[in-house]
Amino acid sequence: MRIKLIDNYEEKVYAGVLGKLIGVFYGRPIEGWPYDKIRNRFGMVDHFVAKEVGVPLHVADDDLSGTFTFYNVFEDYPLEKLGGAEFGKTWLNYLIEEKTVFWWGGLGRSTEHTAYLNLKNGIEAPQSGSMKQNGKASAEQIGAQIFIDAIPLTFAGDVEKARKYTRMQAQVSHDGVAVESACFWAGMEAAAFREKNLEALLEENLHYVGSGQLMGVFREIIEFCKDGPDFRAAREYLEKKWGYDKFPGNCHVIPNTALMFTVLLLGKESFRDAMELCVSAGWDTDCNGGNIGCLNGIRLGLDGLTEEFDFRGPIADRFYNISADGGACVTDALQQTRRIINLHNRIYQTSYQSCPHRYSFEYKGSVQGFEPCPVREGKSRIANRQGQGLAVTLPEKGRGFVSVPVMWQREDIYGGYCLLGSPVLYETQKVCARIKGICGHVDFRFYAIYYDFDDRKRVTESKIYRAGTEWKDYMWHLPMLGGKCIDRLGIEVIGEAEEGVIVRSIDFQGAPTDFRINGSLRNYDLGRANMQLQAFTSSAKEFSFDARHTFTVSHHEPMGLATIGTKDWNDYQVSCKAVPYLHREFGLVMRSRGHRKYYGLLLKGHDTAQLIRQDGDDRVVLAECQYSYEELGSYELTLGASGSRLWAAIDGVLLLQAKDERYKDGGCGFFISEGTFMADDFRVEALEKEWAN
Repeated sequence: MRIKLIDNYEEKVYAGVLGKLIGVFYGRPIEGWPYDKIRNRFGMVDHFVAKEVGVPLHVADDDLSGTFTFYNVFEDYPLEKLGGAEFGKTWLNYLIEEKTVFWWGGLGRSTEHTAYLNLKNGIEAPQSGSMKQNGKASAEQIGAQIFIDAIPLTFAGDVEKARKYTRMQAQVSHDGVAVESACFWAGMEAAAFREKNLEALLEENLHYVGSGQLMGVFREIIEFCKDGPDFRAAREYLEKKWGYDKFPGNCHVIPNTALMFTVLLLGKESFRDAMELCVSAGWDTDCNGGNIGCLNGIRLGLDGLTEEFDFRGPIADRFYNISADGGACVTDALQQTRRIINLHNRIYQTSYQSCPHRYSFEYKGSVQGFEPCPVREGKSRIANRQGQGLAVTLPEKGRGFVSVPVMWQREDIYGGYCLLGSPVLYETQKVCARIKGICGHVDFRFYAIYYDFDDRKRVTESKIYRAGTEWKDYMWHLPMLGGKCIDRLGIEVIGEAEEGVIVRSIDFQGAPTDFRINGSLRNYDLGRANMQLQAFTSSAKEFSFDARHTFTVSHHEPMGLATIGTKDWNDYQVSCKAVPYLHREFGLVMRSRGHRKYYGLLLKGHDTAQLIRQDGDDRVVLAECQYSYEELGSYELTLGASGSRLWAAIDGVLLLQAKDERYKDGGCGFFISEGTFMADDFRVEALEKEWAN
């Protein structure tokens, strides 16, 4: 499938992702505030107000987590086999009940929770979100359009495809005018890649609207706005015509899509004006801001994001993507841009550029979460030098520290959305960077900030390197830290005023060579699980320390997992000493992508060991043998993979082997069905060659 190449496609995708982040974080602190309260407090919301209202800026949010989590459907399934059912299966795989991604407000109260329960009970999409199943009020809330922006970013310029797959995604949980509205905004975003003019965009996309109700709203607003009303008059008009009191439910789509349409017309060619109007108007501020921000990011480009106000600085590209794929939690706008470009290339057989390194700062102004380090004292400045990388300089003689989060930040815990996920960097991994000095030679070193057992922050450092004026590759092999959770990765620069380095790229790939957690994790002073435990992403009902063992994993339903690691982990083995108690099945998993797709070593029935591949509700037993074990006995389990070859051992004896091509990479951890088991001596080891016979 080929389409006409899009000018500056990569940067437009990046601007669209950034616009989504900006809109969400701009509106999130005052989500749910009445319009009068916003007006009385701020007049117009002309800046990020998180600090003023006493909340973190970078919080977990459903608009972002849903958008970039449910997008996994395009990576997990071939496009030619993609239907509504696959979108529903993706929800089941990446959601953790009562934790991610959205508001778990109850059956019949939260549209998304209702749809999830339908899916869990075997009702596939699109029936899971249909009016027939859930009623008109539930089906027509706003959520259909808040998760869809990554789809038109992928199907750029291809309005029909963008609408097609948006409809599939939206129908998992919604129906009726909510789905029609989602398709309209997706079409607008897809068309914005080739058409900046707002009038032309509307003319093209209004032809697709299949809802008379929605078309009526849009036509009335166009007529009202042709005389250029001021914002306050427009807001009063919206309240009178389509206020929340006119519709059932907590957050109906019509008031919000009417508001978005109005501020798009009034904001015209200004990203700032549209964003201020959108958020100052109230209602669902972060959802509306996110969709408008994405559309105008594509349409007006990167320059539009900073032309009148620095929207980008406070965001620093970064956000949290909360899901059962814990290693995807800590992310940024560039990483998501690359995902979208890679998929677009695959679908349309194009060859747009996508950098393979985790940090490469390839777009104008990008910093990918790097900032002057908030933990270590020193003065430093950062700036993107387009085409070269990230410049780290000293304003005065001495030491400067910059760093980037590699784990979710405890100070960002806020609100009703759960902040959970796993680190992206681990002890014994190799950090590789390409660096050069800015003017002459300059000294620098890498460092990592990690949590000790009592959750105090500690530092481990590399040796000091001297950077010259030519690009050079540097490598730091992180030391063993006793399984501690790494919080930040940083660079220290040592030198005179205005000296510094330029960082072209930083990366860390593959599993750690020797990552271990053992001993007691019970800490009486903390009164909670420490960060070693919180580094695991758990869908098991209970995952914690045990009085006698390092871990305890308990789940009263099938398939409870607690995993750690990232999709960069490919060829490795995981092991632990397992102590089974009540259970139907227990064991280890690896190459997990979500909590319903993985390989596993499972023990069951006190007499059977299996090597399995799980894919949703479908399980394939790749190998099986008789193995007798006892309740509360201790058994050393090992599960490994190298390329397509899989193996499992118990107490050092190789018992099961198989070959399978389905899963190439992913994290690992514990598995329990309908019971409990304990574990000690958890260990992950990267492999350079296959297990020897």
